[in-house]
Amino acid sequence: MAGLYDVMESGKQGMLVSQASIQVTARNIANINTLGYSRQRLDVTPILPEILAGFSLGAAISGETLVRLREDFTDRQFWNQNPLQWQYDTEESLLQQLEGILPVDTETGLRSMLDEFWGSWNNLANDPESSVARTSVLNKAETLVSTFNRVHLELTSFQSSIGTEIDARLDEINLIAAELAKINSVNPGDNLELEDQRVRLIDDLSRLAPIQVIRSGKSISVTIGGISVVSSTNSIPLEASFELDSQGIGVATIKVAGTDLEVKIATGELGGLLNVYSKDIPDTLDNLNTLAATLATEVNALHATGFDLNNNTGNNFFASTSDGAATIAVGSAIQANSSLIASSDAANEPGNGNLAQAISDLSDAATIGDQSIGEFQRTMVASLGTRIQETRFLRSSQQSVVNHLALKRESVAGVSIEEEMTRLVQLEQSFATASRLVRTADELIRTLLQMI
Repeated sequence: MAGLYDVMESGKQGMLVSQASIQVTARNIANINTLGYSRQRLDVTPILPEILAGFSLGAAISGETLVRLREDFTDRQFWNQNPLQWQYDTEESLLQQLEGILPVDTETGLRSMLDEFWGSWNNLANDPESSVARTSVLNKAETLVSTFNRVHLELTSFQSSIGTEIDARLDEINLIAAELAKINSVNPGDNLELEDQRVRLIDDLSRLAPIQVIRSGKSISVTIGGISVVSSTNSIPLEASFELDSQGIGVATIKVAGTDLEVKIATGELGGLLNVYSKDIPDTLDNLNTLAATLATEVNALHATGFDLNNNTGNNFFASTSDGAATIAVGSAIQANSSLIASSDAANEPGNGNLAQAISDLSDAATIGDQSIGEFQRTMVASLGTRIQETRFLRSSQQSVVNHLALKRESVAGVSIEEEMTRLVQLEQSFATASRLVRTADELIRTLLQMI
């Protein structure tokens, strides 16, 4: 009888384990579209049989532990590579917008405006006493000046909008860090839902910045740029500091909130934003200012040696305050009277257009290093185009790496409907087999009792 009761107990335990496993499998199927859900399994272990006089009196299985199917090593690889992907993606998007501010082949672009400016001086050289030619020089100059001013304003406005995005990303980082610290305080242990939530939060954090995750027991710590932003139940907020120079060129620095401790962040969405804010836009603004300042200086240097229709000399064409793209302007006197535009290189020769031709020839003169003003402008735009191409290539390559790791994670932790349905059928058969075992043992016990 004892042996039959052991058989019945084995069957009962088999039914319970199968039933619990069916519930786990059903939960997996129900969460097949849940972002960040990790597939679960019931950890089933055998119970050793009791041995008496060489006979096995009972054996069963036990399913007491629910486990998440994840590979920590793959997770860490993903967290290491994911920030690079988001850095390149962010930089490519921002650089394309930056390129849109500096159009090359449009009628309103700097290149077209410069060509028309030089062309108006050439026309004036051919007809120095023409009021129409002088008005054209003035109009083209004012349009060029307006273009410089507009591009500078758009660049600084674009930089300001990126600064707002930097603050927004820091708010996300601080919120995630606080949530991770909160989960640490709960000490999730076997709470698999909290463990999944923690992984989702770390995934989001790796999108924003480069991270290192250290697990200590049931708690984790997270560092960004060597600074621990999550430690046990505490989180440390980060903040941005923005500094602008006299030309409106800004530099952003990330610091631990309330301190001067700087945090170096080069990858992730935040790293991409910082790179464009503190390097690409300042470089572009610096080149634009060099272009405008050189134009004003070189034209003024020649114009001051020439003579206008009133035989005056020593006057600047551009305002003396023209030291950059934001400040370049046509001199107020010339704006009021185009006859003050110098075109002659000799006194009392109003029909002499040599000075106007010399200014027109500046278009091909090496005035910025070994480059002309036009070449410098084209190089500036071409360099930005090359940077975009490089970033696009890096983004594409890194995307392949991240996709591979994501698929690898999914193959372990993701739910496959085919696999889960197959397992569900197997578990139902196991439950039916265990129930038949119980029923058979029960019938045998009843038969034996009737024989007594």
